[in-house]
Amino acid sequence: MHGLLLVTAILTTAFLIYGLYQLNQRVVRLEDRKRQIAFNNSADQHVFKMRARESTDDIFNDLQGEELFYAMVGERHQEIVFSDDARKRYKLIIRKHILEVLEKAKEGEPTLDSGAIIRTLRGSVHSWLPQDVIGPLLIQGGVLANNPKDEQAVQSIQEIIDRLYAQLGYKTPDDLLGLKEDYLPNSPVETQKGQNTSSTADVLT
Repeated sequence: MHGLLLVTAILTTAFLIYGLYQLNQRVVRLEDRKRQIAFNNSADQHVFKMRARESTDDIFNDLQGEELFYAMVGERHQEIVFSDDARKRYKLIIRKHILEVLEKAKEGEPTLDSGAIIRTLRGSVHSWLPQDVIGPLLIQGGVLANNPKDEQAVQSIQEIIDRLYAQLGYKTPDDLLGLKEDYLPNSPVETQKGQNTSSTADVLT
């Protein structure tokens, strides 16, 4: 009888030890898997950042946001000479930023930060516009949202864009954003201009 109890106790202990061993192995495998997933995610993020850096930062000499804006204006980092490709790309980014501000104006946003992440086919860029551009755009964009035929608002927006582009050394095409075409009943001459503008916008996009 005692021998049977001893054998039972030994077997029970053995099964318990084996169960604990299997459980420990499972925990080890789960930890290894977590570490592998974390490593893969970190590697993917590194590759993504490197690709984003190659597609955006390099062309702008590692500048973004306010520093990039004033470097393009020529008030900072005057030792940097931007390529034609960089200036064309920045012109597209500024246009997209302006459109985003006008869209926020339609949604009734009273204020906006100067910075915005602008996404393009070649990557995302941190864009920046002065508040003396963003504020008036929000105001006039709100007026235009309430009355799409307000010629004064259209003219004011166009003048804001003209001043900004002149500051950056860009030439502004007539009705760059297609405001006249989108909001106002045009004459045949104006309609032709709107069509030309739309073609320009398609090329930029």
